[in-house]
Amino acid sequence: MLKRMATLLGGSLAGQLVTIAAAFILTRLYSPEAFAHLEMFALVTGIAAVLGTGKYEQALMLPKAESEARVLFVAGQRAVGITVFVVFVLATLSASWVSTRYGLEHWTFVAYALPLFCAFAAHARLMEYWHHRNADAGKVATAQAAGPLASEGVKLALAGPLSMTGLVWGSAIGIGIRWATMRRGLTDIVRDTWAWHRVKDDTVLADHRDYPTWVLAGSAMNRLAQWLHVLLIGATLGPVLLGMMGLARRMIMQPLSLLATSSAPVLFQGSTEVEDGAPLRALFLRALGAFAVASALVWVVVMLAPGHTTAWLFGAEWFGAMDVVRILTPWFVLNFMTAGLGALFHRVRKPRWITWLDGLHLLAVGLGWYLGTIRPEWFGGGEWGALIGIVWAKCIYYVLNLAVLITAVLRHGK
Repeated sequence: MLKRMATLLGGSLAGQLVTIAAAFILTRLYSPEAFAHLEMFALVTGIAAVLGTGKYEQALMLPKAESEARVLFVAGQRAVGITVFVVFVLATLSASWVSTRYGLEHWTFVAYALPLFCAFAAHARLMEYWHHRNADAGKVATAQAAGPLASEGVKLALAGPLSMTGLVWGSAIGIGIRWATMRRGLTDIVRDTWAWHRVKDDTVLADHRDYPTWVLAGSAMNRLAQWLHVLLIGATLGPVLLGMMGLARRMIMQPLSLLATSSAPVLFQGSTEVEDGAPLRALFLRALGAFAVASALVWVVVMLAPGHTTAWLFGAEWFGAMDVVRILTPWFVLNFMTAGLGALFHRVRKPRWITWLDGLHLLAVGLGWYLGTIRPEWFGGGEWGALIGIVWAKCIYYVLNLAVLITAVLRHGK
């Protein structure tokens, strides 16, 4: 397990080094408004990647027989097809309104390409879990490195001709490269299972019905809660602050999220290989300690960094972004812990708990934004009350999530 995790972390690290290195140039070539376009694109493709599979990718890890897993793979590909249609309808109908409401001048052109890249993002996630099922960490690590490399190269190339949407098209190309890399070696299963009538086993789907129902509903609420700040902050505080939040996400949250998503499937698979009771608890506590130490180190480094750090690293236009980074970091590190450890809810067979927690997450974000908007003095006053309110709400939720997970794992098998 440790070898697979190291391979995945190597791929993630390579991709993130490219992303971080490119950021020092990109922030001098693109304005905060361009990063706001990127945030909206990441919102849509990020939600589609997680929901577009019907959550069957997590169910893939559970069956012992490959024939049963293939049935779930078929169901996941069906969900991807439905996702393309839904995104096409919503993107077409909302393109003009989003462009006007959020001050994204060039969004209309991006909207028409969304169905394709949402399909790539969701299908890549489905194939990633199939590789994890077969303990093939090499292809996943290669995709995690190749995607960012292609993405950042295109962003640099398009800085002149497409100064407002170059970031978006670079990210889109990165998604496509990641999908193409994941598909290598899976041509047969992808082709065979697109013929949906060839694989039919209602018993298998019935045994895993919690995934397209409870788990999908919970993931929808969770993903919306994770990205709701883009919609709320973009609409109330404007594209400049949204762009600064995008920089913070790129430099702090994105590396942590990739680390968590690389570790989670390996941790989950490793947990299925140990017995209930003391072995499972020992594995979980070791993972919890590792995630806690990494989170604490990131938090301390950000809080000790000088106020002019972002201006020095990314250009004078980004001077105020350091304040935004400090505000957001507690949320980022707690999200990192819950994302990396949350797969253990499936190991202890508590998928419905995830749904209730995700519903609470969505409620907390909306309430935090509302209170920060109408009562900014509760959060220190100032024009960023809504943002700080969201961060407080998220931190409280993530602490509660961790407490519930710890309780569930420690009690499991007793």
